[in-house]
Amino acid sequence: MKRSLLKILICPRCNGSFNLKIFKKDRSEILEGLLKCKKCVMWYPIINGIPRMMPLSMINKLLLNGFLEKHREKIPKTGTETRVETEKIKELTSKSFGFQWNVFSKMFKVYEKGFLDFVKPIKPSFFKNKVVLDAGCGFGRHTYYAAKYGAEVVGFDLSDAVEAAYKNCKKFEHVHIVQGDIYNPPFRHEFDFIMSIGVLHHLPEPKKGFMRLVNLMKKDTTIFVWLYGREGRWFKIYVVEGIIRKITSRMPHRMLYYLCYLPAGVYHFFNLIYKFLNGNNATRSLSNYVPFKGYARFPFRAKHADAFDLLATPINNYYTRREVDQWARDTKLHDVRISDIEGKSWRLFGKM
Repeated sequence: MKRSLLKILICPRCNGSFNLKIFKKDRSEILEGLLKCKKCVMWYPIINGIPRMMPLSMINKLLLNGFLEKHREKIPKTGTETRVETEKIKELTSKSFGFQWNVFSKMFKVYEKGFLDFVKPIKPSFFKNKVVLDAGCGFGRHTYYAAKYGAEVVGFDLSDAVEAAYKNCKKFEHVHIVQGDIYNPPFRHEFDFIMSIGVLHHLPEPKKGFMRLVNLMKKDTTIFVWLYGREGRWFKIYVVEGIIRKITSRMPHRMLYYLCYLPAGVYHFFNLIYKFLNGNNATRSLSNYVPFKGYARFPFRAKHADAFDLLATPINNYYTRREVDQWARDTKLHDVRISDIEGKSWRLFGKM
């Protein structure tokens, strides 16, 4: 954590500002410490350079126990929350993504094009000198590119994927990684751009998460979210969701990891066929009928990660254009733009 993050962070319980205690530091990076609220009794640990803005019972037990054992004499005796007042599904989702993005944490160059496809028509120049929140940052791939384009970025996630995000984005002096709950975001109204890509539809209450992000907006802030669409998703909704994921989402993550080599291999097989057909003038038109061609530009490891993402997450929600439009109408957003990606997902932009 960098000291400059204090201008953005607030207590998620009472919105108070913090006193900072530093236990371990490496140049400008605070590796271990404690954030003590000036307004209430709450305190939050900084572990491995990441402020953990959540109840202690939601923090990785190995990390927390090591921190408490090392700094027991410096820690207040009051001001902890040991009960998790949240839905079980949120805990399961956090564990799923924590496993996923620490195993599949490698950055691939193709992710940059994917990021720009998501936020289209936004260009890299848009990010320069902006303060950006990446809500649900996972292992940090979108945080990384927003920072590369010149933004000060806060990557925010509930899961242990923040460990991978911290490592992937460590080279940027203007990146902050924070662990916490999107329903209780610990931030002031400091952001010029808020993005949440492929996150809200995994929440037990997606619209509530969206409203929490909207509440962080100040005048002239732009928000962008990407959501699964119902249109064109019949196979996923009725076969994958209705049958397959009822089994796979309950499997041990390590077992499912190996099982997902099978669908990843299927993707890869059809991608080879697509590339062959698309590479010849005589057969190029046939390549349009090959399934899974959207994965053709990705390495096998990325296909493996996507297969795991599809089968492991406890909950997926799918939305029609009318439902996404209703989300926007229920806020004070203006300049709202909703567009689809290949008829299967939705981009929503809006300004405050």
